[in-house]
Amino acid sequence: MLVLTSAGARAQCPVAANCTPGAASNPGAVSIGMGILNVKLNTIDNTTAGVIDGYRDYSCTGGTTLLVGVDYPVSIRTNANADENVRVWLDLNNDGAFNATTELVFSSDSKRLHTGIIRLPLSAPLNARLRLRVAADYFGSPVPGPCTTPQFSQTEDYAITALANAAPPAAEFVADQPLTCSGCVQFRDQSQNAPTSWRWTFGDGTTSTQQNPNHCYATAGTYTVALTATNTAGSTTRTRPNYITYNNIIPLAASCAPATLAQCCGYGITRFTLGPLSQASAVGSYEDFSCTARVELTEGNQYPISLTTGTANAQDTRVWLDLNNDGVFSPAELLYQALNRTSPSGTLSIPAGAVKDKPLRLRVLSDFVGGASQPCASPQLGQVEDYTVTVRTSTSPPVAGFTSDYVPGTCVNPVQFTDQSQNAPTSWRWTFGDGTTSTQQNPAHLYAASGIYTVALTATNAFGSATSTRPNYLTVTVPCLQYCASNGLNSNVWLTNVAVTGTTVNFANASGADPGGYGNYLGSTILLQPNASYTLTTTANQNFQRLTSVWIDLNRDGVFAATELLANLSSLLTSSATITIPNRANVVGFTRMRVVTRLNNNQPNACVQNQPNSETEDYSVRIDFNTATTAARHLPTLSIFPNPTPDGPVQLRLPEAAAAGAYAVTVHNVLGAELISTTLRLGPTHAATLDLTALPRGLYVLRLRGADGQLAVRRVERQ
Repeated sequence: MLVLTSAGARAQCPVAANCTPGAASNPGAVSIGMGILNVKLNTIDNTTAGVIDGYRDYSCTGGTTLLVGVDYPVSIRTNANADENVRVWLDLNNDGAFNATTELVFSSDSKRLHTGIIRLPLSAPLNARLRLRVAADYFGSPVPGPCTTPQFSQTEDYAITALANAAPPAAEFVADQPLTCSGCVQFRDQSQNAPTSWRWTFGDGTTSTQQNPNHCYATAGTYTVALTATNTAGSTTRTRPNYITYNNIIPLAASCAPATLAQCCGYGITRFTLGPLSQASAVGSYEDFSCTARVELTEGNQYPISLTTGTANAQDTRVWLDLNNDGVFSPAELLYQALNRTSPSGTLSIPAGAVKDKPLRLRVLSDFVGGASQPCASPQLGQVEDYTVTVRTSTSPPVAGFTSDYVPGTCVNPVQFTDQSQNAPTSWRWTFGDGTTSTQQNPAHLYAASGIYTVALTATNAFGSATSTRPNYLTVTVPCLQYCASNGLNSNVWLTNVAVTGTTVNFANASGADPGGYGNYLGSTILLQPNASYTLTTTANQNFQRLTSVWIDLNRDGVFAATELLANLSSLLTSSATITIPNRANVVGFTRMRVVTRLNNNQPNACVQNQPNSETEDYSVRIDFNTATTAARHLPTLSIFPNPTPDGPVQLRLPEAAAAGAYAVTVHNVLGAELISTTLRLGPTHAATLDLTALPRGLYVLRLRGADGQLAVRRVERQ
């Protein structure tokens, strides 16, 4: 223990206190181990045993000197395992009684290390030993008073001798809000060395001689503020350039400001982020940050939004923007919603119809799940916060983008497309991959034939156009078949790769442990041919003995029949089997392949669910007869040019006089869907024109059948 002592210390004790707090009243206080463990103030640095000591009076042997008007750091360490409240009083009039309010010089709540500043006022008696009382108690107990007995902690007394300060002031000050929207600012003098007079200049031509003036600016702008502090030893000036900003452009006042009814349990908001705006806050009641937290966003754009919630419990969060600037949040102005989530994040879109270039009020509501859901409803446990958004007009060409409700393997048809383009496009052109288009912003499109479709969106505004193309975006079956569900419990074994290889195919799909033991890979299509054999290889994560079964729904009836089981083999890490596609016309078309691997000897079952140590994966399969390669021997002199075609029209020429005549010509996508049907006359004397202008970019199959049944198949590319 290190304390300030002096000769004759007992004779220099402070005036006796008129009250003496007792030791902790709770019988279990000593076992809990609370108390004052260390006090530091200038030369006082006293470490003690805590609550076991009870009340201690160190005022005759433990003290220090402080200059009036100077800030001194104070540190009080209490129990390291539980928060305590601390209060410190100084007997400033040296009468032996502590005034709980006017002689309170330091307070700290709910901490374990309590730090701050103590400054003696100019009115403190000089050169007299004054009693300093430090009191602490558990934060859940009543706040300690100068004469109260603590329940769990303790009280200690020390001594302070106030000394005259002969130094000139060190001028300093702060404002409560350097950014103000009302124009009124509360200034606080923080000058050292006990100034006796003050002169403020506020930068707008006005002054004040108050120590802590409240000043209201009449005109919006940025202001430099200066304080000159004076005492008998001299004067100094503190200038803060461009310190105060008065911004009177604020959102229209809201029709309501919902206060929290019973804030509890950490519900509320501790940080809100929208685009470049990020604002920290504390859980509590309504907070209006519309003056200090502002952001400029562009119409038609999407921005990342996130909240940090104050508890691990899920909350319901909603965000409104007063788009028409009328002070009322309508249901149509709800721009973001995240229900039953902790610290949610997502995107928020700024509608093109928002009022431009004016501050708009943004409201954030986050309450317990099932709590307040309307912009003017008072949250029960959570919180409402307001911010400012200024919407700017887009001056950039669009960045095209879109999504849809399509899910591979489901019967979503028609498909609902949703524009997600940035920079406020004013017109849209969709191509759906089947030769049809739309100019709606968010069209629904019905596909008439099975196929794999590439979808593109061109978005346009006054500043230009942009196109987003998603190749092979949709895999559609018409009619749509509902297959039986199948999944496994795959914590121990799962497929890491499925591959199909042959003369016309080289397909591979890598995967991890599929969620729920089922892998939906119907967005991946394997192109096969009748009367052809392929090698199907599977790889697992572990070198376990396993069985792998493979079905293809060859007759496309939605059922994996026993006759459609093409492989059932035992293997370790890697399995390999030959599968053969029958040479039948009824197998041609779009269908499904199912792969089931398992660590048991059960009979193969394509519809088993929750099978232990098992996993199921589904793939799309397209079976078609001839490709341009295998049919090249038909009409060998037939030429198609230009191929690829950059603008749509292609020329067909057939030099063989014996083969001249009328041909039925059809154009199909790679899944066999017929897109164009016409009749062309071919011969050695002239070329026939086939117009592919209506088709989107991609690869197509051209079929020509003559009067004698002779068939030719070629590939043609539309650029």
